[in-house]
Amino acid sequence: MNVNYFRTFLCVIEAGSFSAAARQLGLTQPAVSMQIQALEDYFGTKLIERQGRTLELTRAGEEAAVNIGLFVESLDATRKQIDEMSTEIAGPVLLGASTVPGEQLCPLLFSMLIKRFPRVRPRLIVDSTTSILEKLERRELDLALVGAQPKSASLRAEPVYTDEIVLLLHPTNPLALQKTVRGEALYREPFVGRVAGSGSRIVYERELAAAGIIPGRLHAVVEVGSAVAAVNAVEAGIGVALVSVFAAEGALRQNTVVARRLAGLTMLRPIYLVTNNRYLSRAVAETAAVLRSAEARQAIEGRRGLWPLE
Repeated sequence: MNVNYFRTFLCVIEAGSFSAAARQLGLTQPAVSMQIQALEDYFGTKLIERQGRTLELTRAGEEAAVNIGLFVESLDATRKQIDEMSTEIAGPVLLGASTVPGEQLCPLLFSMLIKRFPRVRPRLIVDSTTSILEKLERRELDLALVGAQPKSASLRAEPVYTDEIVLLLHPTNPLALQKTVRGEALYREPFVGRVAGSGSRIVYERELAAAGIIPGRLHAVVEVGSAVAAVNAVEAGIGVALVSVFAAEGALRQNTVVARRLAGLTMLRPIYLVTNNRYLSRAVAETAAVLRSAEARQAIEGRRGLWPLE
């Protein structure tokens, strides 16, 4: 029996409905129902009865809730005790990251981590912000680094670094001659957009709208799945893009693109370290400590300040 099914059962009881539990766990409602059905099949009896829009525990369900709660609590305590017996920080850490943190920041961060804890084995999953946060809610990941704050109450986010989204232009674009670019100029340019679910897109659409620039009026000629692809598209002369300055580092160094700010608009965005509400192993906890350390912050912020934007 999958231990996570026990956690789902307890979450359904606490949330009061399958749909509310599904939202908290980052699962679909049918998936929650399937897990409860699997538990009932395992115990050979009904645990939960639907009464209209409410749920009621059967007598067997009440007994199961008490014992499953004690079992999960004991399991977590045992894991913590065994973890603390070890004098060495070691073990796997599964980190999920959106494209900019994953591709641009994690190599440097992992180098710092491995130097400090040689037996920690980080594994990196790179996907959209939305997908990474869903995986973290489902406990498929230990930690996440993303460019947008999660909405779920089951996740805890803390800002650890600051990124800046800038307007990226081909050097031959007349706008590259300006120190800053008026936002309205974007309406007249072919635009390289990010796909839905991207943390960068969430941020730049929000900031543009707040400045009176309507994202839906931009002439998007292509949408791409990563910041690096957006940089490559600008280098190829396809259009302009709003891109993380971290992702544009290589192209800026080679002078194949130009970065500018929009007039009156500085798009700073936090990069968040996100955890879910569960016990962290020592390897995971120490990894989180490295990611939030002053040393890591200084190294990352130093890279952002390399490129003059006006």
